[in-house]
Amino acid sequence: MFSNVSPRWRTRLRLLVVAWALVLVAAAFFSSRSTVSEQIDAARAATDLGEFLGSAAADIPDSAVIAVGPLRIESCDVNPVRPGASLSQTLQFTGATVADLDTLADRLDLRPAPDTSVAIWNGSTSDYLNVRVTATTPDPAGGLHTDPVELQVTTGCRPGPEPAAFTPAPPEGADESWQYGALTCPNGTVLASWTEPVESEPFTVHETTGRCG
Repeated sequence: MFSNVSPRWRTRLRLLVVAWALVLVAAAFFSSRSTVSEQIDAARAATDLGEFLGSAAADIPDSAVIAVGPLRIESCDVNPVRPGASLSQTLQFTGATVADLDTLADRLDLRPAPDTSVAIWNGSTSDYLNVRVTATTPDPAGGLHTDPVELQVTTGCRPGPEPAAFTPAPPEGADESWQYGALTCPNGTVLASWTEPVESEPFTVHETTGRCG
């Protein structure tokens, strides 16, 4: 390559090739720049998620039985050169009425989905959290949700290292499949649960302590 040109022009052409390569690399980088949500790192997103779930748990009526699932963390790539983590956590509750769910959806600024086989509300927060409430029975008998209702919050892919998830020693007699989840309520109380994942619902609850109401 460049064998038919003078040494001076050969050097210039090589410099042009290098410069063009740098332009292409820069264009690729800026075309994949992070969105506003992706500029909030995973550690801060974990804090935002916990605060939102704590506030949501406080909005669930005292008559309902609440449990919190584990904080799930998955590795992801914000862009080709920036690794990150995606977080999610779920509240499960039973004993809420249809009116209770409508009120909760209004407080969380959620919109009902058009699906008629189950009752679903979706929304997002100013902290760029994705929120979804799912009730498997849209019109329960007597207007009372006796089947578990799921409130799930996800962060999407956020930059930075994966935040550490604290797990205490399991209670006596616990199986290896038990998982620990916790959140801090607005009143400072810690809502904590030991649960086990199952196919038919978010999880089976073995033990829960604390209330946000």
